[in-house]
Amino acid sequence: VKSYDKKSIEVSLEEEVDSSYTTNVSATLRLLRHDPKMKYMFGLNAIFGLSAAFVNSYVNGEVVEIALDDEDNKYVGYLGATTAGVAAVSSLLFGFLCKKIGKGPVLILGVFAFLGVVLPFLVYPEVENWGWPLLIMIYSLQGIGRATFEGTLRATFADFFPREKEGAFANIILQNGLASAIGYILPYIFTCTSSGGYCVEYSNGSFHNVLIFEVLLLFVATFAIVGYWRASVLFRQEYLYFQTDGVLL
Repeated sequence: VKSYDKKSIEVSLEEEVDSSYTTNVSATLRLLRHDPKMKYMFGLNAIFGLSAAFVNSYVNGEVVEIALDDEDNKYVGYLGATTAGVAAVSSLLFGFLCKKIGKGPVLILGVFAFLGVVLPFLVYPEVENWGWPLLIMIYSLQGIGRATFEGTLRATFADFFPREKEGAFANIILQNGLASAIGYILPYIFTCTSSGGYCVEYSNGSFHNVLIFEVLLLFVATFAIVGYWRASVLFRQEYLYFQTDGVLL
């Protein structure tokens, strides 16, 4: 009977974990590099990552305090709960809608919800004149967008990449994480000198130009819609190709 000591078992487990990690990373990068559908789906992941960073860093951290005179940040929790509640209800509704009209329209709706988060800041940047109604609308729209990302988008990735699901889901994390990181850093790169309009004074006394961040969200949202359309066309072409050859996806 072959015996194993504790150390050899631990080493074996570590090797298995390392091997699995390497395989997942390889599959993630291979899918991103070689499957054009994945490149076109980047926008859908990026818009959520950027919008989440925008809300968490700028809206939660600065706008709520200015608009509601909330120096103690006591209202941020209530507004965050609004996003979570709307996301939960929307997820149920979108599950029903996907069966009726398909996943595509629901994903596009989510992109427009993220657009609705940023547009008020472009049209009416004087946040000191805002109040509860506008903030509740913004946090609700963020919840709608979040529901499409956490449910519909993941289901779409499973449909589009049926043979590479692990790599596909890993790409969601990679792309969303990269966009979020850019979103958190961006306001600190573009600074300005005096408060007014799109130049906002943060609570630490520094001035930041948020217009570039907001315009970037618009461009990414546009790319997300166009990219999804292109990826869906490629997916249908692949499906027809395999079906013609007698191989179903």
